Amino acid sequence: MRIFRLGVLACDHIDDPELIEAADGVDYHDMCADLVRRHQLDLDVAVEVAVYDAVNGELPGQPGECDGWIITGSRHDAYRDDPWLVALRDFIVQLYEARARTVGICFGHQAVAHALGGRAEPAGCWKVGPHEMTVESTPWFDGATVAIYGMHRDVASLLPPDGVDLGKGTTAEHPIFTVGDSILCMQDHPEFSYRYEAQLIESRRSRTGDEVADDGMAAMAAREADGQLVSEWITRFLLDDRRAGHEAAG
Repeated sequence: MRIFRLGVLACDHIDDPELIEAADGVDYHDMCADLVRRHQLDLDVAVEVAVYDAVNGELPGQPGECDGWIITGSRHDAYRDDPWLVALRDFIVQLYEARARTVGICFGHQAVAHALGGRAEPAGCWKVGPHEMTVESTPWFDGATVAIYGMHRDVASLLPPDGVDLGKGTTAEHPIFTVGDSILCMQDHPEFSYRYEAQLIESRRSRTGDEVADDGMAAMAAREADGQLVSEWITRFLLDDRRAGHEAAG
């Protein structure tokens, strides 16, 4: 069995008691690690997880400390110049230069774009609840139309020079993209459960407004999210599990 060491760059923590309960007591880095853990037996891999508290200034010494990386979501703005954000973006550049297998989720998606010569910025509106995107086939997984839970008002508005869109969707102009053949980014949250997303929408109702919150809750009732399928995509990408007959991109 292959040992795969996953590094999770924790860019936020859950601190609201009701959200902690809705998350069954786990934090964002646990949710992201579970995206990979849930597939380890199917793919004959033993996943070992190392968590780096990036939001509090803890980063790895070098990209080779782990076999693959996930950059979590966050309530913070990826384009600001707080010291921890500058340090995180500098490390993202190191990951790119080392061609380290990396996945960015929501804030992580935006931070990658901003760090590598693209741009993240406010979108002007909130996107919550399940949002659909149609994803192209890649060397690592077949494409499909999927829904993933959203919770954001910032977006990656410009891709890095080496960035390639993998699909289109209702959540943002660039809902999912790769950078070379080592970085995969997506705007929404395959790691969120129904219970957690619902509580998050309610907790932010005063910020999003009732109409946005009500529409998000209605969409959740009408459409299940495809977190299981998308988590498999993420895992196959991190493991660089290329499908037979497909050449590497980049």
